[in-house]
Amino acid sequence: MSEPFETAARTHGIALFEERLILQSQPPITEAAVAKIQSRCVGPIPEGMLALWRVSFGGALDYDLSIQFGEHIAPFSFTELFYPDSDGYRDLWGWIEEELAEQAAHDVGKPPCGRLGYLPFGGFEHLCRLYVCVQPGPNYGAVFAWTQGMPPGWTLSLHGDAVARVTDDVPSLFRQLDLEQDPFAADEDSEVSGHWMAETISDVRVGDPALADSLAKMVRDAVLDWRAALEAGDIASRARLRRVALEQAATAGDVALMIRLATAGCDLDELLRGGGSMLDHALVQGRIDAAAWLIGQGVDVSRAVTNGASQASPEMIRDLLERGAVHLGRQEGLHTVAGEAALGGRRERLTFVVHLGPGGAEKTRPGGAHRKAVSSCGSGANTSSVRFSNRVYSGRKATSKAPTGPLRCFAMMISALFCKAGSSLLYCPSR
Repeated sequence: MSEPFETAARTHGIALFEERLILQSQPPITEAAVAKIQSRCVGPIPEGMLALWRVSFGGALDYDLSIQFGEHIAPFSFTELFYPDSDGYRDLWGWIEEELAEQAAHDVGKPPCGRLGYLPFGGFEHLCRLYVCVQPGPNYGAVFAWTQGMPPGWTLSLHGDAVARVTDDVPSLFRQLDLEQDPFAADEDSEVSGHWMAETISDVRVGDPALADSLAKMVRDAVLDWRAALEAGDIASRARLRRVALEQAATAGDVALMIRLATAGCDLDELLRGGGSMLDHALVQGRIDAAAWLIGQGVDVSRAVTNGASQASPEMIRDLLERGAVHLGRQEGLHTVAGEAALGGRRERLTFVVHLGPGGAEKTRPGGAHRKAVSSCGSGANTSSVRFSNRVYSGRKATSKAPTGPLRCFAMMISALFCKAGSSLLYCPSR
């Protein structure tokens, strides 16, 4: 983009990096700030990180980001670029000091390092975090993601803390940001990613229509056009587009689209967001007719009762169990099925599920089971050079939007009542 274009965008609080919009953009980083951050790192700040900060040293983002954590595909909330004195959960200095404090607590009895091998630079509050590797070695410059696991009662979510290597550098991370739906075509009250950008561009249009058109094109270019890939006949070979199409067909209960996708070579059993198949997503959304069609096609039903007990009829649950669905009516799994049934206001489903399967009926202790569910924040997944401890659970599902109103209050209550606060732990190389 030309310098006049970028300058004009900045007058509206918009910065541009790798064809992506940064809202509430901050001024470029100063040499003094670079030096201060560098003093906290074991190696030089990667050029890709500096390139971003030279465009905008902080800001907000409104895109989708899907990350593969092992075999689990999860949406990742990358809504904030940390910067000094921000009004976020913590500012950049706060996150750096937290990492250093955790490192010191872990390395008790060892000479203090006082420097980080992995530098936090963005994410969402205390639930999702992105780090750039500043430690010399094969991962230098690469971006790593950490996400907090959700209790088992949250269907189609990661149930343990997880870490993944996302991209080779910060610029390629931004190129990976996309939009699963066109925010300009969404309803006014929609919460799809990109809606904030669309509203901002609408404000820009009042005074500068040409700039607004250019920004809108940039946003639309990030929209995943799986429909075009379906028409072209190559959707089966394009993983990101294929998965988005399969999930949207399932959540909408669009059997006609399911048939088209299957005919185009897409696997109806493919695991999508949250480790769920099309059947799981259809059940969670209450698309019972579509779920019945999928069952009739002979798809894998192994997780269907766990994920969809609050929506399926007793007859469908019986059918799923007879077809081999995993029954979690015993031991720690009960709260998942029973909790979903109870939340759905379907007491007959709760009774039905608990009394079916091996071992028959089993009494539970809701208080203890709930406490166990909510406090099982994760396994503290590791990589060879990054260790992360449990963080406080917030009650927020992994979407691109932060909870507001009653949901946010509920999140804070859960956090205060049941979970132990923690922090990530990043450490220096062996000395």
